Amino acid sequence: MKQVKESRRVQYTRSVLKSALAQLMQEKHISGITVKAICELADVNRSTFYLHYSDPYDLLHQVEQEVYGMLKTQLAEVKDDGAHRPVNMQIMIEILEYARENADLCKALLSENSDFDFKKDIMGLTQLFSFEPDKSYAASTKEYLTLYCMSGCVSLIEKWLKDGALEPVEQVAEIVTQCLFHGMLSFAPQVATKL
Repeated sequence: MKQVKESRRVQYTRSVLKSALAQLMQEKHISGITVKAICELADVNRSTFYLHYSDPYDLLHQVEQEVYGMLKTQLAEVKDDGAHRPVNMQIMIEILEYARENADLCKALLSENSDFDFKKDIMGLTQLFSFEPDKSYAASTKEYLTLYCMSGCVSLIEKWLKDGALEPVEQVAEIVTQCLFHGMLSFAPQVATKL
């Protein structure tokens, strides 16, 4: 029983430290955040902080790895539905629900106050996409297309979170999947247009 209590205590401590970091990163770049500031906001003493992390960058890195791991797991579970789609509606809903439940944390990680490596890692997830354009396209074209899609998804989620995640998850997931599968023109009025 004692082990369970210690585990819950550790989980609580890590949770309040992550929350404090996310709050501070709404205002400051990670380089300007101190252990003292994190501990004061989390109401945790410095020795407790150092039991878990070596410095604010270590805390940020572990948070990034946690979020990256969740995204990687979600995207790796995408089953090829025969349409070679990079994501499906259910996966997008799960990712958006996670982002909404962890809004402060996700906003901090996607902000200019974070470490650029996180966005770079997110872009690296394109390798998990099952998207296959027409075989006549060069490998570089496929890479451009998947990076374009991923950048759009990340930017859309970042904007949605910054605005308070007001629209329902399903609505945002529908926008993302429609953009991915049918492009921006699918939102235009149905007018015969020559491109």
